Amino acid sequence: MNIGVFVSALSSASVEFIETAAIAYAIASSGYPREASFGVIAGLSVVSVAAIVLGTQLQAIPLELLQIVIGLLLLWFGFGWVRKSVWRQVEGKRAGWISDPLTSEGIVLETENPGFNFLNFILMTKSAAIEALEVAIVIITLGLASGAWNESLSGAFFAFLLTTAVVTLLHGQLIQIPEILIKLSAGIILMAFGTFWIGEGLDFKWFLGELTLLIFIIFYGTLSFIVIRWLQSKQHTYSKEQEIGNEEQA
Repeated sequence: MNIGVFVSALSSASVEFIETAAIAYAIASSGYPREASFGVIAGLSVVSVAAIVLGTQLQAIPLELLQIVIGLLLLWFGFGWVRKSVWRQVEGKRAGWISDPLTSEGIVLETENPGFNFLNFILMTKSAAIEALEVAIVIITLGLASGAWNESLSGAFFAFLLTTAVVTLLHGQLIQIPEILIKLSAGIILMAFGTFWIGEGLDFKWFLGELTLLIFIIFYGTLSFIVIRWLQSKQHTYSKEQEIGNEEQA
């Protein structure tokens, strides 16, 4: 069993599913539980079918080319997640979707229809599909590059089950989920896999084999921690200088 692919799929999919759950919970709490539930099912179903078709077609592409393209894609995804998480950690901010998911996603619910509100259903379907698309991209790329389709798909499946369980049991405490650390960890793992597979696609023989992934994870994790501490220190110094300047002006 490829544990690395399973963990990467689990952590990456969990980030997006938690975001979908937060939006669905907000819509359900606004008085539209049916629209939220059916919207999530519709959004995930559409993307799942498309992903199955796309994944099958992509398997015809040469593995080396796929590994390079996939590596670059995962680096891009991972770096984006890490960058956002680093800045949020430095600024002490939560992700918008965890504190006010509807506003952060630009969702304005339609409230005039007292029955099943088709517009709100479409809004939820669209949001679920967007998040599911990111999951599909990661899962397909992990499966294609490693050949570990069972681990990649089961990681996403367990992420869905885990998110469903958490939302069911702790739906009133979603704000307490450490989404920044989850997204930071997932981004670091994706960057590690991206770097590893770019090397594989270029026919570079890693001395430690798949253990090199652990080295990359430690490297990117340490680098992220150093950047966070440096930015926090820089921000603290700037705040002190501002305080001194204000005191002198007073």
